[in-house]
Amino acid sequence: MDKWLDSHWFVKGVALLVAILMWLVVNFERDPGSASEVTQPMYIGGVAVNVLYDSEQYVLVKEPPAVKVMVESNNPFYRYNLVTPDQYEVFVDARGRGKGTHRLPVQHKGFPEEARIGITPSMVEITLEEKQTVEKEVEVELLGQVAPGYTPGNPIVKPHRVHVRVPESLVDDIAVVKASVNLDGATEQIDVTTDLKVLDKRGNIITKAEVNPLTVEVNVPVTSPFVVVPLKLNLTNDLPNGYSLASVQTNTEEVTVYGPQDVIRAINTYPSPEIDLSSIRQDSLLQLKMPLLDKVVKVEPEVLEVSLKVVPSSSKRLENVPLRISGLSDEQQAKVLTLQGEEISTLSVELIGAPQILQETSSEDVQVLVDVSNLPPGVHEVPVIYNLPNYVKTAASAVKQVTVEITTKQE
Repeated sequence: MDKWLDSHWFVKGVALLVAILMWLVVNFERDPGSASEVTQPMYIGGVAVNVLYDSEQYVLVKEPPAVKVMVESNNPFYRYNLVTPDQYEVFVDARGRGKGTHRLPVQHKGFPEEARIGITPSMVEITLEEKQTVEKEVEVELLGQVAPGYTPGNPIVKPHRVHVRVPESLVDDIAVVKASVNLDGATEQIDVTTDLKVLDKRGNIITKAEVNPLTVEVNVPVTSPFVVVPLKLNLTNDLPNGYSLASVQTNTEEVTVYGPQDVIRAINTYPSPEIDLSSIRQDSLLQLKMPLLDKVVKVEPEVLEVSLKVVPSSSKRLENVPLRISGLSDEQQAKVLTLQGEEISTLSVELIGAPQILQETSSEDVQVLVDVSNLPPGVHEVPVIYNLPNYVKTAASAVKQVTVEITTKQE
């Protein structure tokens, strides 16, 4: 016996025998009631019935109710595992059937062949309705508001007519085919591709409607009222001593001003950006962003190009330039007096500017006047006003003010 126990072959044989005995115990000692449990039916409730039909020609307007499925099988798979919906299908076959109501048997597939299947109810009714196609014009619905001062134009739709397929009973319910476009904050033309909605007369979406094409292209012009006005150069200060402007050229003489109608209606000229001449001593090309006046939406061009031609200054003296008096009422008369009380009607004027401009300037191009508006009769010191050609100024020695005697006319 000890020799057997020392033999590893003997030990292996005993172990194999024990394993065989355990397998027999597990597989042959069953609960006497288990056989009846294997054949116990399993019920699956609320199973949807799929309907097979010609969906190109018909619409399913009455669907079958959910059914109850009984599965009975000796296969222990159905006892210890759940049957999931992706393993089977319950259906009725209405292919080849025309419009109307049909009573059809409920069929199934996906269950093992040995399983016994029962379906309650075994017959169901479905209703098919023929599809009809109508042509409708697309209506654009504009949502939101464009930016202040802008106005949306008439939308352009491509294609502007589409085909709608609906069940025959819904043809008369179609009220409009609508494309919606959001305008919020828009300052330029809107170009979008948008889905279509088919609405009934109550404004509800008809879910069973099929639209061809599904989308359309919509273009909505967005513009602002505008006015074209002359550009007014805003030159400030003088060039440094010894320099004068020979010419000023801009990339435009007019600008287009966009904004609300009540704003742009009051604009006659539009100011350029401020151009400070105080530090310019040579020809210059400036690129300046156009300012936006209050409530003005946009100005075109947005950038102003200004070319300044600068030359050394020259001077020219004009003799006997007429001196004019303005602002007198009908009952008044006035004369300009020298320090000695003598009446004068002309002045000599020293001008400074570019040589070419001065060469072409004569007394007829210069206006010298004094404004006595609202002054009472008497003797007054009144500033002299010089109206000069562009880019020309008076010398420092020019007369700044004169003595004016105002009297009442004698009847």
